[in-house]
Amino acid sequence: MHPLPRSLEPLPGESLVSYMLRLGHRLGLSPLHLIRAAGWIKDGANPNHFPGSLLLDLPSPQIDALAQLTGQTAGEVSALTLAQWRDRYPPIARSLPDLGRLMRPDAWLYVGSPRFCPSCLAGDGTRVQQLHGGPWLKLWHMPIIFACTEHRTYLEAECPHCGQPHDTQGPLLQRANDHTLHPAQCRWTVNTAAPRRKSFACAGRLDHLTASARDQPQPTADIIRFQKYLRDRLESRTRTTDTSEYFTDLRLATALINATWPHSRDLLDADTAERIDANSRKMQDSPSRRNNQQVHDTPPRDPIACGALLMAADHLLSRDDLPDLISDLTRAAFGSPSSRTPWAVLYDRHKSDCSERLRQVAEPVTRTFPQVSGGRRGTRGPLRSGYQPEHIPAFLEPDWYQRYLARCAGSEVKSVRRAAAVRLVQWAKGGTYGDAAEFLGIAPVQTHLLTGRETRRSAWTRCNPLEVDNALRALASELQARRQPPIDYRRRRQALHEWVLSIDSWEALLNELPSVRTQTRTRTDDRKRQDASVFIWTLITRGEHLFAPRPLEAAQPTEIQQEWAARRNTAWFQFSRPDPLRHYTDLRRLLTNYAQRLARDIDSGAGQTINISTFGNHPQ
Repeated sequence: MHPLPRSLEPLPGESLVSYMLRLGHRLGLSPLHLIRAAGWIKDGANPNHFPGSLLLDLPSPQIDALAQLTGQTAGEVSALTLAQWRDRYPPIARSLPDLGRLMRPDAWLYVGSPRFCPSCLAGDGTRVQQLHGGPWLKLWHMPIIFACTEHRTYLEAECPHCGQPHDTQGPLLQRANDHTLHPAQCRWTVNTAAPRRKSFACAGRLDHLTASARDQPQPTADIIRFQKYLRDRLESRTRTTDTSEYFTDLRLATALINATWPHSRDLLDADTAERIDANSRKMQDSPSRRNNQQVHDTPPRDPIACGALLMAADHLLSRDDLPDLISDLTRAAFGSPSSRTPWAVLYDRHKSDCSERLRQVAEPVTRTFPQVSGGRRGTRGPLRSGYQPEHIPAFLEPDWYQRYLARCAGSEVKSVRRAAAVRLVQWAKGGTYGDAAEFLGIAPVQTHLLTGRETRRSAWTRCNPLEVDNALRALASELQARRQPPIDYRRRRQALHEWVLSIDSWEALLNELPSVRTQTRTRTDDRKRQDASVFIWTLITRGEHLFAPRPLEAAQPTEIQQEWAARRNTAWFQFSRPDPLRHYTDLRRLLTNYAQRLARDIDSGAGQTINISTFGNHPQ
């Protein structure tokens, strides 16, 4: 590879495309000719394609090749891409090709159609910029850059002559093989209705302010300050993670305003609201986007609307009442908070990149949890580390429920106690909702009891989710701060796995019943022994009788199993009713005493080595 006879110094902040345009204009060569000369087009690739990935980052061999061709340093060539911001601005990393996958530009990158400042394209008056134009800045490829702070004007979104790009993501460079155009001329193709006539470029000058551009509103001092603030975020020396999380939060806040429109209209001034309204109608009118989630996740191309929307999103993020505001907006727009609302779907897509504050705020209205770093796909990360998951019973302790959640539950006591226990485990342990349920001893085939119709009508949807969430957090804080040794409910569940009262223990208990022979029509068979075992299991594990082991029932023939299963609720009612019959009053007292002794043995550690028969013959 031989160096070019003449070259050009890159301008500060210039993009790779801009440099290729200006260098090619100086040499009378097309940009495509230059990348071919650099050896960037591999065998088998489209010989007329200017890959969009070149804007994002360049492999070392390509950097070295262009540096040798143009006489620049490797650092100068690398600086023409967006790579310096990939750790601060997540859409850059999200757009990079991976494992042979073609580049798919993120909605928050204008890869092939950046906005522009005509005054910047006109140059700074030096001879080289008079001849070849000023730079197309890398920053213009980012929707977060909507105004030129140097010339204190909004960027232009489209060519004033042909009206393109019409909100589309085109190739990185239009008409890459055309060497006749000035770098500041529009390269979008103008279609002609004449048959067999070749298409031609618009060729309108973009470095001249048109009359319509002069009539456009100018950015206010607040908008300019906000634009400088966003640029400083990119360039600052703060932790890259803080900057990355901020831009993800800003994206999600913007999507929230879009997804809940027009209920979020009050967050914007009247003029901006009209622009957002028009943009929303245009996006919805597009057949390809009408039902597309990307509609809510695409910032307006109109720089005036975009700037105001981003500033409104920034203000929203700084509000102290953000939890209530998100809840109110989602309720107004979608009827109730849910993991299936458009914004919740978008949040789920980006939650691993947002800040902890936004995750805590979004959690009660989306019912999702952050991903574990490096964990398997679909797993969630723990939110708490104080109490341990084994300290949570499968059916929330009645005392905990009464003190924290009763006012939120209404008539949905069971639903709230079930879901609250699962959520507390999920906070402490991480994993999916099903993972937490399984940890509590709820088999996957039984999970429908947690997600069925009764639960869907529960406090998570009928009550204010923030109220429920705050109540649970208060309970979690108490669990973290308690001083007495907590109960290991998991150990108890494991010790009583497939447990049942032995025949000898059952007979001994029955013998202690007063005047058992004088009580009429009371069953003392295996079905009742199973029911008594379930009652003891619920006392020790604080689990729900529906999820208790039933080994005696499982050993019966199918027709007997069906008969016993049909009687479960009736039997449980007799054991748990507030005013039981005399027989059940006496039996419940004996079973409760038995359960207390057995629980002490398990908690002391004996339960890990005692087998079923030993438990069944527990000393009276």
